[in-house]
Amino acid sequence: MKTILLSLVLLLAATLPTRAEKAWVALSPIPYGFVVPQDIALHLSTGPLTGSWAEYVQAAGARASVAVFYQPETGDKTILFTAYYFPADKWDAAQKPDEPPPFGQPVFRDNGRVLSVAGPHDTIFDPETPDGKNVITASGLLQDPANFQPVE
Repeated sequence: MKTILLSLVLLLAATLPTRAEKAWVALSPIPYGFVVPQDIALHLSTGPLTGSWAEYVQAAGARASVAVFYQPETGDKTILFTAYYFPADKWDAAQKPDEPPPFGQPVFRDNGRVLSVAGPHDTIFDPETPDGKNVITASGLLQDPANFQPVE
């Protein structure tokens, strides 16, 4: 399955000439993709949220959510970030003035929808290692709405 997903990501990246050195990682079922350098995309995979947190996200009114995993050179994959796609009114209702946003920071708000991400709050790996550098780069990319492109 991972090979199929990786092949799909690479195929999509190859069909996007303006992103020659970048790859597009589908955030399905969210109708957006995350644009990252190809060498980082090779470490990324996605999957559904599970358990009581997934139930909480759904009960809060999210239309879709996805976990994005990072596979280090050695060791087990870990969640790099989660993405949430909400109707704006549901997003607004979930915000508490004296608490951090429960569904991360909004990347953008458009057409009555909010795309938000909850990414790493600290370095997951030693920042001097290739994995640490990849995660630092990816975390920085999460802050720029231009790195999230709609499914066409």
